[in-house]
Amino acid sequence: MANSPRRVCWDARVWIALIQDERIIEDGLERSTRCKTVLEEAKKGKIEVVISALCLAEVCKNKGVADTDPQKIAAFFEHEYILVVSLDTTIGNRARELMMSGIPGLRPQDACHIATALIAPDVTEFHTFDTDLLKLSGQLAKSDGSKLKVCYPDVGPPMGPLLAEGRTP
Repeated sequence: MANSPRRVCWDARVWIALIQDERIIEDGLERSTRCKTVLEEAKKGKIEVVISALCLAEVCKNKGVADTDPQKIAAFFEHEYILVVSLDTTIGNRARELMMSGIPGLRPQDACHIATALIAPDVTEFHTFDTDLLKLSGQLAKSDGSKLKVCYPDVGPPMGPLLAEGRTP
């Protein structure tokens, strides 16, 4: 379907960067700016952000987030463009397979996030700031056999000519 929004999967580290408004520079852009740019496209209906239900708890692992008002944290996830996927047996089994595959430095929670991206329909990218996970780009097969792109949060290539959106070079 040509008009369907692009689906990307975020791990908890991306949410933490957004919630804490992190100013760390990744490949020329601040982490929080990268996250906000993706969410702006999601608000326009161009992107859907898929997350594991594990994110709902894991975002609180950093003290800066844990000290935030719980209602404010919950509000980050309460949008129609955020699709929460339950951590079920299918995802748990795929995460276990990933853990047992010998991926260096893979932690169980990261395996659950990646398994969510691999199993959730139409997810093409997994967004993270974890350098170990970024190395997995193009190496993991989704259920349909396609390879999962692992990258920093990104809105993807421009949708059309630069001048079409009123921008100047």
